[in-house]
Amino acid sequence: MENAPTATSLILHQYDASPFSQKALMMLGIKDAAYHSVEMPMMPPKDAVMALTGGYRGTPVLQVGSDVYVDSQLIARELDRLLPEPSLVPVVHGAMERMMVRWADAFFRNGLGVVLGVALPFWPEEFRKDREQLFPDIDFNAAAENLAQARTQYRAHASLLEEQLQDGRPFLMGGRAGLADVQAWPFTWMLRQNLPDQAAALLAGFPALHAWEARCAAIGHGKRTELPPADALAVALASAPLTAEQVDPADVQGLQAGQTVAVTPDDTRRGEVVGQVVVATPTRIALRREHPAVGEVVVHFPRLGYRITTV
Repeated sequence: MENAPTATSLILHQYDASPFSQKALMMLGIKDAAYHSVEMPMMPPKDAVMALTGGYRGTPVLQVGSDVYVDSQLIARELDRLLPEPSLVPVVHGAMERMMVRWADAFFRNGLGVVLGVALPFWPEEFRKDREQLFPDIDFNAAAENLAQARTQYRAHASLLEEQLQDGRPFLMGGRAGLADVQAWPFTWMLRQNLPDQAAALLAGFPALHAWEARCAAIGHGKRTELPPADALAVALASAPLTAEQVDPADVQGLQAGQTVAVTPDDTRRGEVVGQVVVATPTRIALRREHPAVGEVVVHFPRLGYRITTV
């Protein structure tokens, strides 16, 4: 177990209540990795993570020195680079498990619809306003009338998991846990944590899924040490980014190294980040930026699900 973090330590900024944090925590559990966890607030202000990212407020964020990795789909790639075994993506399945990220987003949206339809009247007003701002495409005022549709769609997604597990395999892609399980399990966990009665009803009659859930939960979260936010920022300030320039000459947006651009999520208002292009490939965009609390950092985003605009 690590004690004081160094420039090569894994530092995860997150909060446990988020199903997206649970994705990263499960990845670290699969790898039995040692890491530091920084508690991120559920609502702004989120000063520490915003200093690192330059404006992105979402969870989880992985920090390694002064390289900062946004979004669980990119964190999976980085963990496999840093800790190759066991891989999160068995070679036999290749990119298929990565493609599940969009299916998982739909599963989450239906689970969120169930939560809103049942629990929204009990949310504090400040929290509701923050989530309304975060999800501009969701009509919170229609949550109750949309509950039946959300429940139907959630059970339909869960039934696909049951179908995949019908042959007795322990995990979605075979004999061991991988990225497919990471994409799916947090959204059954989310409903069981928040609305156990709804989960019991919507996941009833799926014995293979229930057994799979127990196996996923048993994986755990790896070797975790809590870390104050200020200590994480100090690691970044004492480090230098290790990312080399890599720009695809056939980039469809014609991005160039050093060009100033803004990166924003295309589905939620998790925040905009402005910086200079260091990496632009079909799967990744990385920007160099500076902040007094962290010095120079490189912030990495997946290309899938993010919008890049010139500044």
